[in-house]
Amino acid sequence: MRNYWNRPLGSKLIILLSAALLLEMLAPWQRICAVTSGSEPRICGWRTAYSGSEFGTYAAILAAVILVWELLPVVIPRLSMRGWMTAVVTAILSVALALCTLVKLIKDNEFQTIWAWVGFALALAIMLTALIRVRFRWETRHKPGPATHPPPAAPGVESPPGGGPAS
Repeated sequence: MRNYWNRPLGSKLIILLSAALLLEMLAPWQRICAVTSGSEPRICGWRTAYSGSEFGTYAAILAAVILVWELLPVVIPRLSMRGWMTAVVTAILSVALALCTLVKLIKDNEFQTIWAWVGFALALAIMLTALIRVRFRWETRHKPGPATHPPPAAPGVESPPGGGPAS
C-alpha cells in the first residue's frame, strides 16, 4: 500500500475514479417498462450500464484496463511508469472510455436515470485528468535547459566571430 501513496496525484485520481466508475456502472442507468394489455399494471425494471448496448461492456473493459495499467507500478514496484509515453497510453485509453460512455448514453437514450450522467461525468473526469497529465509530462519533457548561447550584444556593438567577449 505504501507504493500507492508514492504515485503522482494524477495517477491516484485516475485509479480512484476508474474504480468508482466500475462500481457506479452497477447502478440503474435506465428504467425499462413493458406495456401490458388490459387492466394489468405495467412491468418495470432497471438496466445497468453493463446491459443494453455493447458499448457499456466496452466502457467497463476500458475502465478495468486503465485501472490495471495504473496499478501496475503499485503491484510491481520495479516498474516506474512515470514517463511521457505512460501518460499518453492512459490518455488514449481514457478518451476511448469517454467516447464509449457517450455512445452508450446516445444509444440508450430513453428513460435514463441520474446514474447514467454520473457515470459519464466520471468518464470525463478520468479523461481530463489523463490529458492534464500528458500536458504536464510534455512540458517537463521539453523544458529549456540552461542557455548555451552567449547573451546578445548591445545594439551597435558587433560581437567577434566565435561568440566570445569582445577585447
